[in-house]
Amino acid sequence: MMKKYNAVIEDQLDKGVIEKVTFGDHDGMVHYIPHHAVITPQKTTTKLRVVYDASAKTRKENKSLNECLYRGPVILQELCGMLLRFRMHKIAITADIEKAFLQIGLQMDQRDVTRFLWLRDCETPSVEKSNIQEYRFCRVPFGVISSPFLLGAAVQTHMDKYNTNFAQQVKDNIYVDNLITGTNTEGEAIQFYKEVKTMFLEASMNIREWMTNSAIVNQYIPSNDRSDGDSMYVLGIHWNPQQDSIALKPTDERENEIHTKGTILKSVASTFDPLDLFTPVLLSGKMLIQILWQKKII
Repeated sequence: MMKKYNAVIEDQLDKGVIEKVTFGDHDGMVHYIPHHAVITPQKTTTKLRVVYDASAKTRKENKSLNECLYRGPVILQELCGMLLRFRMHKIAITADIEKAFLQIGLQMDQRDVTRFLWLRDCETPSVEKSNIQEYRFCRVPFGVISSPFLLGAAVQTHMDKYNTNFAQQVKDNIYVDNLITGTNTEGEAIQFYKEVKTMFLEASMNIREWMTNSAIVNQYIPSNDRSDGDSMYVLGIHWNPQQDSIALKPTDERENEIHTKGTILKSVASTFDPLDLFTPVLLSGKMLIQILWQKKII
């Protein structure tokens, strides 16, 4: 895990996402962001992500970095509207922007509040001062409260340069870094892929992990741009492109697990269903919780 973690840092350094800095070398405010790993084994792309916690405080009475920043207006599309539009198309299309936040530049005089610490030598991971290296971001980091607005504003501004229906379609159907849309014909879907791919490349962004419910369109999309999985999650909803069906996420039930009100409540509450499509099924679970409380069963 240490080697994978260090590989992420080294990759960001090579790509100019972060840069090395010297302790005490600054003119204005300085802030250090703590970070940790999030491992997602089921993901087909990045299984280990380094997450930066800009909401962390040095002391209870102190403010975090996020509390000192202007969040910006919410410019995200309505979740329910996007999912409904997604299901109305004959050819459903999904894609995402690779490392989207890290494609937005950070002004030079703002970088010192995004400093963080890491080891010079991970083979001998001591925390001696001589083995600590300081870095700072050159791009907008994920985990900062203003990052979603900055990304959304950048994408919308770039799409406004193109006076096309596809550019407007992207603006109306992108949620942070996820594109969820579709077309009515295979030919239109192929043209959509070609034009949208070009538009994002002109912004130095790589839109990838394309997935459709059409075998013809999938064959046209190059393998390095196509999602490898047989199924995926679209805004939290499980989607099977081959069957073009949506389903609930299976609950993580362990063998010989003792069920309590807590475990049942967790199972019911963790089900994400923004369109209320599965209410008839979930209603039984909610009624069971009521009965357990009424009978005072632990």
